[in-house]
Order: sequence, then C-alpha cells, then structure tokens
Amino acid sequence: MKIRFAIVGSDLLAQVRTEIDALLSAVNAGDMDGVDAATALLLKLTANCSSIDLSEDEWRKFLNKIRLKNPEFKSNYLLPGDICAPLFPKIAAGDYVLELPVDGDMEGEESDV
Repeated sequence: MKIRFAIVGSDLLAQVRTEIDALLSAVNAGDMDGVDAATALLLKLTANCSSIDLSEDEWRKFLNKIRLKNPEFKSNYLLPGDICAPLFPKIAAGDYVLELPVDGDMEGEESDV
C-alpha cells in the first residue's frame, strides 16, 4: 500500500472536506463500499493536483517527525500545508494536503510534484 499526498487548493477544499466526512463516516460504520466510493471520489477530485506517493515506511517516518515536534498530532486525511512543506517545498500558504491510502495498483499512475 502507498499513501498519496495531494495538495488541495482553496478551489477544491470544500468538496474534499465533504468527501472526507463521508469517508470518516464509512470507516466508523465499517461500510467498505462507502470507504471505496469516498476514496475513489477523493482520488478523482485531486487527480490534477500536485501529488506524491509514499511507501508505508516513508509515511511512518514522515509522521514520526511531525509527532516529535507535536505529540498531540493526529493524522486525519487532511493536513495543513505547512506540515507537508518537507514533501512540497513550494506549497502555498493556506493550501491543505490530502493524505489517502491507495492500492498498489495505483503505482502505474504518474505523480506530479
């Protein structure tokens, strides 16, 4: 599994937040069809956004660095852009980053960083 990080600009933020709410509801209810549907829509919404895929190991290392600075940090799909500056050095102020697990079959798709 890989973790996709995609920059979400202000033009997509409301739609992405709505789908994250749907994803969280599906996860909490154990509704795997809902999880799949919300994940697919989030990937579609952010398909043209700058993104990078990390391996699980790279993702854990990234989160551990954040938690060293902020032990209270919880990863919940949408991260403030400033936290992700090591991944996206040119991220704009006010941008957010969608953090989403993706299947291994996404490997053939290009990442645009």
